[in-house]
Amino acid sequence: MAFDANQRRQALRAFMAGAGLNVAQWESLSGLGDGTLRKFLDDPTGAKTLTDKTYARLAAGAAKKTGRPVGVAELQGEFPATADGTASSFLTDLAGNVVPAFDAPGRPMLGHMANDVPLYGTAMGGDGNGEFEMNGTVIDHVARPPGIHGRGDVFALNVVGDSMWPWRKPNSLIYVERDRAPSVNDHVVVEFRPIAGSSVRQTVVKLLVGISAKTLKLAQYRPAKEFEVDRKMVFRVYRVLEWDELMKGGR
Repeated sequence: MAFDANQRRQALRAFMAGAGLNVAQWESLSGLGDGTLRKFLDDPTGAKTLTDKTYARLAAGAAKKTGRPVGVAELQGEFPATADGTASSFLTDLAGNVVPAFDAPGRPMLGHMANDVPLYGTAMGGDGNGEFEMNGTVIDHVARPPGIHGRGDVFALNVVGDSMWPWRKPNSLIYVERDRAPSVNDHVVVEFRPIAGSSVRQTVVKLLVGISAKTLKLAQYRPAKEFEVDRKMVFRVYRVLEWDELMKGGR
């Protein structure tokens, strides 16, 4: 993607609005005491730029405010490119197929939501890092929030382990969609291919922070860390729906 200073200004302003930040707060959190961000945002000529080092400091400051990892690409309004120079070729391949949910017969009202979204059973993995097996068995049906009315591509899981706290606490419910490919900075359910001699596909819930031609870069919150996984090891990646998406009036 070509550099576009105006796009980057818009992306920064949009991030501030979503995170509840103002310029002074963000500069303070990022250790920028010289008005660098203000000068860039208010530049009437459009000629000023921010260095990669400044963006990295802004990302670190944004992470302090939001409590989650924030990538430079998010602040620039761009996505990491793959080896062939495109940003979307792999994104369209991330979604997989699972047994669809039942269609809701009518748009539910809050407090009167249909209980027809399948909840899949899970089995805890053995390494203590939040790995589990998504066994494909429907163990219950849970409420269908208004934001997923009429959708047959959504299922539910219970969070295993505390690696994603405080975003989600252990055993809390998440809603997962299979038809929409995830993007960088989406929370995702990653299902891995079985290792040799096993039929178990280990699964994790993490934050997708980067995509390249060969790897996915994932992050967790507790303990905070980022790590890369080989795309050849990945069976499917599903996007987790956030609560604001679930509670709005439609797709």
